[in-house]
Parts: sequence; C-alpha cells; structure tokens
Amino acid sequence: MSMGDHDAVVGASPAGVGLASVAVPSQAGPYTAEFQLSVGEAKILQFTKKPQIAAVAELVWNALDANATEVEVELRRDWDAITQIVVTDNGDGMTLKRARAAFEGYGETWKTGKTHTEGNTRILHGRNGEGRLYAFALGNRFTWESVAEVDEELVGVRADGDADHATIWRVVPTAPTRDTTGTKVRIDIPQGKTLRGLERQDAAANLTAKLAFYLRAYPDVRVTFDGKRLDPSDIIVGEPVDLPLELPEEYAHEDPAPVVTFVEWNQRMSDRRMLICNADGIALYEQGREWTDSIVSFTPYLRSNLFNNISVDDLHGLPMSHGGLLDAAAKAVQEYLALRGAQISAEVVRQLKEEGIYPYEGQPTSRTQVIERQTFDVVVTVARDALPARGAARRLSVSLIQTALESSPGDLHTILEKVLALSDDDRRHLKNLLDSTDLTHVIGAATTVTNRLNFIGILRKILADPHLRKDLREVDQLHPMISQNLWLFGEDWNMAMPEVGLTNVLQAHLVEQLGEDVVLENRLDTVTQPDGRTGRVDILLFRSRRDESSTERLVVELKRPTVKVGKKELDQVTGYARAIVDDPQYKGTNCKWRFYLVTYEYSDKIHRDIRQKDKPEGLADDHHEYEVWVKNWGEILDAAEKKLLFFQRQLNYEATDDRVTQHLRESYSRFIPESLASEDQSDTASADGV
Repeated sequence: MSMGDHDAVVGASPAGVGLASVAVPSQAGPYTAEFQLSVGEAKILQFTKKPQIAAVAELVWNALDANATEVEVELRRDWDAITQIVVTDNGDGMTLKRARAAFEGYGETWKTGKTHTEGNTRILHGRNGEGRLYAFALGNRFTWESVAEVDEELVGVRADGDADHATIWRVVPTAPTRDTTGTKVRIDIPQGKTLRGLERQDAAANLTAKLAFYLRAYPDVRVTFDGKRLDPSDIIVGEPVDLPLELPEEYAHEDPAPVVTFVEWNQRMSDRRMLICNADGIALYEQGREWTDSIVSFTPYLRSNLFNNISVDDLHGLPMSHGGLLDAAAKAVQEYLALRGAQISAEVVRQLKEEGIYPYEGQPTSRTQVIERQTFDVVVTVARDALPARGAARRLSVSLIQTALESSPGDLHTILEKVLALSDDDRRHLKNLLDSTDLTHVIGAATTVTNRLNFIGILRKILADPHLRKDLREVDQLHPMISQNLWLFGEDWNMAMPEVGLTNVLQAHLVEQLGEDVVLENRLDTVTQPDGRTGRVDILLFRSRRDESSTERLVVELKRPTVKVGKKELDQVTGYARAIVDDPQYKGTNCKWRFYLVTYEYSDKIHRDIRQKDKPEGLADDHHEYEVWVKNWGEILDAAEKKLLFFQRQLNYEATDDRVTQHLRESYSRFIPESLASEDQSDTASADGV
C-alpha cells in the first residue's frame, strides 16, 4: 500500500470531505477514519423500505461492477430464521482510498461517468453511489472486508456501519484476510426481523430475473443464491420477445428506439413490476404497478439509451419526465399478454380435444354456455401443469372441473386445491382472473357466503348446547376455528397475519395486566395439563395490517364460555390496552389498536360501560390510539349474519342443521368437541340400523 493511501485517510479535513460528509473524531487508531454523512438519517433510512430481493441484487451488482466472476449469496440460519447474510466475491476488492471514497459520500462513486468496469472488462451497472445503502433493507449491522492489490501487493480494508447510527461509517486498514482479491459483506439480521422476500420459493427466480440479461451476456459469471446457481436458461420459456412501441413524437429520433423485451418464465414470480433498463438490458429500477396474470408468468424490461446514465432521482421521476414512454410500454405489454394468453389457452384446448376429453361439443347455444365454456378454458389453462399427464386420472380431473362449473361451482376451490393440488399462488391468480368474468358471483361469492353461513351455524350449534359449550376447549378447538375466520371482526382482517414482532411487547404486559390464565396464541404449545392435554386458558389472538401511511392492530381475548365477563375482566383488558399503546416501542406511532374482549355472556354490571350515548354498542373505551370492545358471541354472529343476508337471498341458501353438521365434519373435524363427535357417530349408527 502506498503512503498516499494512508495520507488520504489521516489527512481528512472538512475542505477535503466536501458537502457529502464530515469527519468525526475517531478513537480506534491512527489509520481509522469515521465519516458522518450530512444528508441525515431520514435520507439513509429510506433504504430500509426497499424490496429485499432488490437489496440483494444491489449487493451482487456491486460485486459484478468490481469484475467479480464468482458471487455467492449465503443465507445463514438459526433454526428457520435468517440470522446473517454473507455476500462473497472474487472481484478487484477495495483499497483503503477507494473504500473511504465509497463510504464517506452519499451519491458519490468512482463509477460516475463510466460505462464499463476497470479494464473495460464488462458493462457497469451502478453509477449513483447508493448500492451499499440497500443493506439497510436487510439487517442492522454491516461489515465489508475487502482485499485489493496495490503495487503487486495485497492490502486489506474493513468498513463498518449500523442502523442505530445510520450516517456514520468507520473505515480501517487491516491485514489481508484472504490470499486473493475480493470482498466479503456481512449483514446481521436483528432478532424478530423476517425476510419473507428471501424465504419465498421464488426468491432465486426473482433475483435471476433482475440479472438475466447480464448473466446471458457474460456466461463466465457465476452467481449463487442460498446454494443455488442462478441460470436464466433454467426458467426462461423460449426466447425473449422485443415488443415495438407506439411512441410519442418526442421519441421519434431515438436510435435505437426504446423497446420492451418480454421475457416469459416457467414458474411464478412474486416480483412482477416492469424493470427499467439501459440499452443493454441491465436492470436499474422497478417501475409502476405489479403485472399479474394467471396464465403467463413474465417480466417486461423497458430498454433504452435514455436510461444509460440516469440518476436515481431521475428514475424516481420517470412518470413525469417519460410518462408517454411508460404508457406506450404498458400498452404494448397488455396487448402482447392478451395474445400470449390466448395462444397458450388455445394450445391447451387443442390438446384436450385431440385426447378426446374436452367436455364440450359443437357451438354454445346460450350466453350462459358461452360464459361457462370460457371459464372452463381459463381454469384448465391455469391448471395445465397440475393436471395429471395421462390416463383416467387426467380425464377425471377435467370432468370434475366441468361438473363444478355446470352444477356445483362451490366445489371448484376444493377440486383445485385437493384434487389437482394447484398451488396457492396459482389459485390466487386464477381468482383474480375469474373475478373479472360473469361467473364471479357463482364461483367466488357462492363459496364464500355458504361457508360463512355454515360456520356461523357451527358456532351457534355449539354455543347453544350447554353440554357442547362446556366441552369446548379454547386452545385446540375454539381458537383455531376463530383464527381461520377473522372476517367475524371485519372483512379486512380475513387475510391478516400474526405479526411476529408483537410477541415480546404483548408478553411483557400480559401477566401483570391480564393474569397467568391468558396465553398468546403462538405460545399455546407451552400450555399442558398433567395428562398431556392443553389446559383451560384464555387466548390472546393478535393480527396486524399496514399500508404506507398507517398501521392497524387487532388483539382479541377469547374468554372461555364458562367465564361471565364483568367489571374485573373489563378493567383488566382496558389496562392492558393502555399499557400497550404507552409502551415506548409504539407510543407516538401512527397506529390504531382494536382490543376485543369476546365472551359467551357478560354481567349486567358493565352494561352502562358498553352502552354509552352516541357510541356503538360494545365500545367501552374509545381513544385516538385504541378502542376497547366487549362483545358476546350472539352479537358477533348476528352482525356477521346481517352482512351476509343480501347474498343469502340471492343464493337462496339456508344453513340447515344437516348442512352445518356436514360442513363441520368436512372443514373443522379436528376441532369438534368429543360429545358432538359422539353424537355424529350415534346418528350415523342409527341411520345404518334403520
């Protein structure tokens, strides 16, 4: 290492640092430098919201821009949780001087103004000096260890940062940690943070999509993610297709003209936005809404020389600066998508006809038959990969789909899930497509409404019978049934998930406020009796949902049917609510909490508390941050039933006792009280005897 490199660090001065950062005192030794970026933490912490796969992609791009031919992304786990991400490459590495230049300035990089890597080896990706900051989307502590060659000698450097001091970076020279050049990035994941974007089955495919053109252009480059090599040829269907655009006049003289390259995949992708690329197809930015289609899995790449040297701020402003181009690109994708979907569907139908198992003959004679046939074609096209390959099983599967559409559309979901084992993602995409057809109310609403009416009937049947009510266990019977039907507390909660990060905060106030008999739903496995059965406890069920501007959290305490809720229980849950919203972790945040105390019966002594003037019945405590409600099951079920009344009339459906019992056996057999199971068996035995 040359003395010039050392001088560059020790001799730092405000004039030398410039506007991007200022030097701060260092206590780590003569060759250590710390830099405080002047842009402020808010600017840096915006990177915590970046998509996780995009963050990993930026780390990979940094390695590729350093001429790496081998990049390994390792996800280190403790049990099932990712605890550390390690990205290792064999690139050129960083000298102390370059490390300082990289980490002291926001938006500054040696890549500015360049188009190729050192030695003109390959095309450059980054030019905005922000790649390293994407690490904030993944963890809270970061270390770069790099080895470079200076004057034919290997030199080492380490750079450290953490989310608690987001604007401060520490750079220190080290002895080389390896015998070749390259860089290793370590990102520590804080306890409780989930990286769902990296845990998804399609994570490797999503990362491959972002790197696809680069990996095709440089086949000697090897990138692995969680032990799997990324190879576009494994997931690309056919060859990419360039879609010509109907461009506004202002783009008429662009040479070459902007183009959308449509790449089709052989598996589902969770990242489905249009990728903005330079002319070489190097992905720079995700733009616009997510493209969803139940038939075609694809990624559109908008490629243009206009984006060769574009800044991050300009990328954010594309809808303003290039709105006409984006509209033209979206139109081209939509038109090709319709064409491609029709081609695939026609091929599936043609094949079924050749096999002699297409269930329709001749031309449809009514509008209903047209809709049914169109819907059948959509369903079998989406399910094409799940259909048995040949023989009687294939014929039966096709026949079941046709029969369901014709006479029992409520069974379609069961057929797709249990007979064909269609994936959750495929069924969700199919639902989105069917929602736009005329059979929406039949296929979607009929199943939802009838299942909900049956479930209400189930609860009424159990709670109305004192023996069944006494036998009902909360831990392994009532709780799992309610947790699968959170629409009882509002439609928006139906798809909400438990928020893992809430556990510690809720638990911290649990015993003090609510007592030892209340247990969090995700800790029920710790509650047992001497005979091994789950104990008689009250359960705290919690969910969270959020958007970009606010968060809502639902906390439900399910009281045992034998507990009559009175002043004591109401005061406990109110105290618990206040303790939670005043917890330092949540105090002052833009969050609305709803606490429900749910019981079979409550005392007259709290009647005035939950029947206040100008407030809805059941609302006991109403504040800006939270609400406390007391509801019995009769009130909850009546309110839910009223919402379903209109659809019930349209379907002419009545949840009779026989239907309820059948639904109970089919959908909730594991949660039936023993006495009800015995009753069902006795009924069956009597019928057989007759």
